[in-house]
Amino acid sequence: MSVKVIKFYILVIGAILTIGTLLPLPLAIANTSTSVTQVKPATVNLTGTIKKIEVEGVCYQFAADNGKKYELMGKFPKIDGTRAQVSGVPKSDLATICQVGQPLQVKTVKVIK
Repeated sequence: MSVKVIKFYILVIGAILTIGTLLPLPLAIANTSTSVTQVKPATVNLTGTIKKIEVEGVCYQFAADNGKKYELMGKFPKIDGTRAQVSGVPKSDLATICQVGQPLQVKTVKVIK
C-alpha cells in the first residue's frame, strides 16, 4: 500500500470520527429505539410550612409535615412561617442554585390560618 493511500484512509477515518463527535448524543440514542414512553410526574398534595432561607440569595423551602423538604418554584406566598397546603409537581430532573430541597413546581396553594 502506498503512502498516499494510507494518508487518504487516515483522512477519511478522521472525518468520520469528527462527524460522529459533533452529533448530539440524544439523536444517536433516539434512533436505536422504536418506541419511547414518557411518564408524567405525579402531582403531590402536601401540608407544611414555607420557610425563607438566605443562601445564594433568597430561596423558599417547603418543610412538609411528612418530613420531606422541597424548594418552591412558581407562585406562592413568600412569607416566612406561613402554614399552607401545597399542590405541585416534584422535579427530579432539575438542579437549582439554592439546593434546599427537591424542586417543586407549585400548582396551587391554600394558606392555613
